[in-house]
Amino acid sequence: MHTRKNLLSSIKTDEEIIKSYNEIALQPDIRKATVSDTFNAKSKSGPNSTTMILIIEAMGYTLGDFSNQYDSITQSDIENFIKRSKL
Repeated sequence: MHTRKNLLSSIKTDEEIIKSYNEIALQPDIRKATVSDTFNAKSKSGPNSTTMILIIEAMGYTLGDFSNQYDSITQSDIENFIKRSKL
């Protein structure tokens, strides 16, 4: 129960998510919609590499940090993401 309470308190509202997209977009001066589309995988071709680098750096991460996270993604993680995004 304690774990669930912590999980629920970490879930952001739509307004908080929009605000965080805006904060990320402000640093590299890219559109908030571009950040949102990138995080929600809305583009069939995906973001270009420059956009990805700008977003990663605006979030305070290095390309090495991103690479380590990317390399740790499993097929199961991808399948779960696809299922959740269809809801």
